[in-house]
Amino acid sequence: MEPSNQQLLTGIAAGDQQAFAEFYDRHSPRVYGLLLKWLGGRAEAEDVLQEVFWQVWCKAGQYDAQRSPPEAWLYLLARSRSTDFLRQHRPEAALPAGQEPAGLDDPSQVVERDELTGQVRHALARLPEEQRSAVVLTFYAGLTNEQVARYQGIPLGTAKTRIRLGMERLRCLLRD
Repeated sequence: MEPSNQQLLTGIAAGDQQAFAEFYDRHSPRVYGLLLKWLGGRAEAEDVLQEVFWQVWCKAGQYDAQRSPPEAWLYLLARSRSTDFLRQHRPEAALPAGQEPAGLDDPSQVVERDELTGQVRHALARLPEEQRSAVVLTFYAGLTNEQVARYQGIPLGTAKTRIRLGMERLRCLLRD
């Protein structure tokens, strides 16, 4: 039986090189594809892919299963590293001139955004694992329904149902 992503991350945190190799083999093609889409060049995507998995090796012990599935954590690392890369190498791509992010100087908006993020995170944690994983892959990692189905090894209809049911449950949880 194949170890779960959570088990692999636990092994990585303990310094298990085999767990790291398996995690890398399992996820690097998808992460590379996302980086290629976000960064536009093979060399850039390869460099950032190396940084992402270096972070996995160094920070696996900081992964918190209560906050997100391992895949979402990995995709957030990839997104963060690609954003850093763009800021460093192409500042014009990170923020168009004259466009400051909304709420940057307004502490009340920052507090409100953080509070909402915490509420969503808490609601996501209350979803069944299959629904949470499908919703996170769709909305945080940007995967299509077809990609979620392939990634999870399930039929397309099942992926769509998990996403729909997860979103309905999230709406109810966030309303309460």
